[in-house]
Amino acid sequence: MSNLSPFVDRFFDQLSLAADLQEGHSYKSFLRGAVSTFLSGETPETAFAVYRAFFDSYRITLPGKNDPFIDLVDILRNYEATAATLIDKQRDHFIHAVNVFLTGLSIYAGSEAYRKAFDSAVPEKDYIYAYQTPHEEFFFRWGVAALFHDVGYPVEIVGHQINRFIRMVADADGDEVRVKAQIKFENFSELNHIREVVPKRPFTRAYYDAYESCSYIDLLTPNDLLAHHVHQTLGTDLMETKKAVDRFVDDMAASGFIDHGYYSAMIILKWYGYAIQRSGDHPERFYWPILDSATAILLHNYYRNVLQKKPFSLGPMAARKNPIAFLLILCDELQEWNREAHGILTRTFTLADTVHLSIKDGYLSATYVTRHGHLPPKFCQEKIELLQGLLDLKAIFPLGFDVDAESLDSFEPFKPQLQKVNARPLLKDIELLAIAIHARYCEKQLQDHPERPLDYPDFSQLPDDLKYSNLRQAQNICDRLEQVGYRLGPKGRKGAVKEFPPELVEFMAELEHEAWMQERLSRGWKLGERNAEKKTSPYLVPYDQLSEEIKDYDRDAIRNIPALVERGGMAVYGN
Repeated sequence: MSNLSPFVDRFFDQLSLAADLQEGHSYKSFLRGAVSTFLSGETPETAFAVYRAFFDSYRITLPGKNDPFIDLVDILRNYEATAATLIDKQRDHFIHAVNVFLTGLSIYAGSEAYRKAFDSAVPEKDYIYAYQTPHEEFFFRWGVAALFHDVGYPVEIVGHQINRFIRMVADADGDEVRVKAQIKFENFSELNHIREVVPKRPFTRAYYDAYESCSYIDLLTPNDLLAHHVHQTLGTDLMETKKAVDRFVDDMAASGFIDHGYYSAMIILKWYGYAIQRSGDHPERFYWPILDSATAILLHNYYRNVLQKKPFSLGPMAARKNPIAFLLILCDELQEWNREAHGILTRTFTLADTVHLSIKDGYLSATYVTRHGHLPPKFCQEKIELLQGLLDLKAIFPLGFDVDAESLDSFEPFKPQLQKVNARPLLKDIELLAIAIHARYCEKQLQDHPERPLDYPDFSQLPDDLKYSNLRQAQNICDRLEQVGYRLGPKGRKGAVKEFPPELVEFMAELEHEAWMQERLSRGWKLGERNAEKKTSPYLVPYDQLSEEIKDYDRDAIRNIPALVERGGMAVYGN
């Protein structure tokens, strides 16, 4: 289970939906409930509920028609698992897209710099129909981009299936021959075309009038629209971009590579273009927010594979240029947890079970956790280098961007010591809580002293003594709560405590400091200058002799208990 819940809750607390305020609906509650259920248990069924809640809330109603977006998602729900028999490398994309969506909401809620970048680009000066309700324009564009960015994956799966099957047949005689299959279209123009339901000129007029360069493109051709929006947002040459997008299908066939993001973007434009014409909705909704989301879907792979190569040779993308594409690339790369392995080889890999995100203004870190085994040795560094090459991260996270990996196997040496302290029902979640405690500590340090580099930005870098200290603090949560009349229980029940009274915080902070001192002294620590290697600390003194700044660390440890246990799927309740 990830720790996205507090960030997502913060986003929904600030979100308003026009349909709720103007038409008396309860769509926000519907969406929030579906998201909360998903975060409590990530399954295809709970993921589908999120898809359905979003597309029902922004449904384009056509007479006598089901919602094709929901129908497509329903087909895809179990497609990957059943289609992976002939695929070497394949991971889940259905639950993945929902986690990408929620990761983006979390970053938006936690990063003022990103929100400013989005607001500087959206709404565009010629788009007059943007949602005026707080954060809804972002929510709509991001939801379409994130939830639909992988719907073209069946095309890629089919390509992989054909290649593996042909390779298996060709290798049957023992002669390892590389046979490469290609996917080509006899009449691709039918896919690359938006049906004209209403007269073309009035439907396209607003977008055509906004950009003189529209005279060079067909405004009912998805390839042309994608090329034009890339040109508008990233500053590429329009005709060079159009040429590259037009030949992309042939380039993919020649190379054997299939970019599912391209097909996902085509589906979005073709379906929304038709639906908005049929429904009588404002054409501008298609030519600004939908085209923006579709272009972000295209760019989440195309930017690296095409636009960062000749003749474009673009550098790291700035969030202010295309904020939805920036966020989709970032979240798609970060979302590495709870991705079920479907491919034959992928099932043999060690994959991350969960993640702990730290999101503060100016800082982002992701700690991936595996329950058994370790991620590849270069995983973290390669992830950092990849994203720094793709995105201008320093502009949004000037205090740092970090990726770490931790295996719960590394906690095995501490299990006997923890059992001696006090075995609690929460013991199975102690490791994850310990990682969360350290992440919160790092966030506090960066907030108070942004100029001071962290001694141990990642939990895995901590010396064993400090690791155990975090483990002890995690296990003592139960004890501390019971001392003052509280208890832990499953998240989602009524009466959950979100914060403690100030006088209780102070009392529990003193208990926490005393317990911390006893633990340090018992492990050979002494009073002295701050030095973890020599096991000396200036804080091994009674609580009332600490400075207010240092007391705040103990107070924060208490204040953060509700949020910390929530990361483990629990909540605090009063007896």
